[in-house]
Amino acid sequence: MQQGDFPSLAKRPYEVGAAIAAPVPDPLPPVSTLPAPLREAVNQALSKSSQAHEKFLKNLGGVRSRVNAARGSSISSEAWVVAQMNLAALEMMRSPSVTALADVDSLYLERLNAEFEDEASGGAAVIGEKREQIQAQVSTQQSEIDAMKAKLR
Repeated sequence: MQQGDFPSLAKRPYEVGAAIAAPVPDPLPPVSTLPAPLREAVNQALSKSSQAHEKFLKNLGGVRSRVNAARGSSISSEAWVVAQMNLAALEMMRSPSVTALADVDSLYLERLNAEFEDEASGGAAVIGEKREQIQAQVSTQQSEIDAMKAKLR
């Protein structure tokens, strides 16, 4: 062992007491409910998208079979034209979903701005959840359409 004046390894007085507690964060402000007109507009957008999505899914199988039948056929052949027409009709069926997404995006942005400006508290999260549901429907529709278009090239 070395000889010399080394510091003690004994606990210091401040190490013996209770641990220092971490500061408790302020609780998040309560999420307010959306005003009735805004809540109604968001619910209408979700309903419009859901109805269009159901119609889209109902017709998807038939369009898929026509696209599969036209796969490999020449452009402008009867099978190809029929598949293109059905695909276009399917895209029209989904347009209410795309419109609903645009509507709810506008409402979401307005609410976020209002919360940022302290004109309103909470509620953007509620709109965000509904927006995610609509976005999922639109994304599903788009991926189905893209897959079928790729088969017709």
